[in-house]
Amino acid sequence: MKIKSLGWSSFLLSTGDITILTDPLALKDSGLGLTKSKADVVLFSQKDLRGKENILLENDMLKKVEPDHRSSIIEISSPGEYEIGGMMIRRGVDSSFYTIDEAVLRVVYMGLIDNSLDVSLTKDLGDVDVLILPIGNGNLFIDYDKIEKILNYIDPTILLPCGYKKDGVKVGNELKGRDDFIKFFGFTNVRDESYLNVTPSPEQENKNIEVIFLN
Repeated sequence: MKIKSLGWSSFLLSTGDITILTDPLALKDSGLGLTKSKADVVLFSQKDLRGKENILLENDMLKKVEPDHRSSIIEISSPGEYEIGGMMIRRGVDSSFYTIDEAVLRVVYMGLIDNSLDVSLTKDLGDVDVLILPIGNGNLFIDYDKIEKILNYIDPTILLPCGYKKDGVKVGNELKGRDDFIKFFGFTNVRDESYLNVTPSPEQENKNIEVIFLN
């Protein structure tokens, strides 16, 4: 699976058969803007979009997001299980985050979660290869204390941060940046990449989380 960041909380997750795009409307609203993209499935995690349909159309985004491998785009904003193009996408009834499985590879996209999140919902997610998590704190997202609990529950191999302070972001008050996050948690295994090719990782005891910022 190839993962690429479009900015803010929007990512493209692609295999040879399917491309998934996360939260393009939030990217548009952040001030960073959405570049023209291709996707077969679009995931929405914003609370006010839960259960809605035709979100791209209603927000005049069909010129920005076009189908990739399919004739039309599937939009997911509701809890459920969806098997599409060899991918299994799950969203719990009480949660806003998504679990994305390709064979034995597991990615968890936490989406636009705030401090109302019941952290216990992340306890039983199994072996997670990649966790995509907003780290900006502030008034929009979960605070560092809840992030620490999530990392203890999930213990991912790779952490892809999103939703943090950077030039061009026009939403959120008192957002924290990447340096605040790294310093608070004491991460030492940190690097920048333009994209990420992910393969399932063998289980390792006492592994150190690899933090990768996609630019």
